[in-house]
Amino acid sequence: MLPGVIGVMMATEAIKYIIGIGEPLIGRLILYEALGMTYREMKIPKDENCPLCGDNPVITKLIDDYDAAAENPETFAPAAD
Repeated sequence: MLPGVIGVMMATEAIKYIIGIGEPLIGRLILYEALGMTYREMKIPKDENCPLCGDNPVITKLIDDYDAAAENPETFAPAAD
């Protein structure tokens, strides 16, 4: 049952985002406690040092070179444009 509950929540968020209705969980995190069937919501502040979405992002595109990334993930960096 738990994967179904979380899966439905994820699908709902994707649909809300794609068609632009409701209030997506951008900047928020839902915590689900299955035994008590309770939910909590936490606000997640933006990290200005985040390499993906911060003030000076260094990750600017997707790379689908899995083999290179898997060989040495510590030193793998996006290729320069």
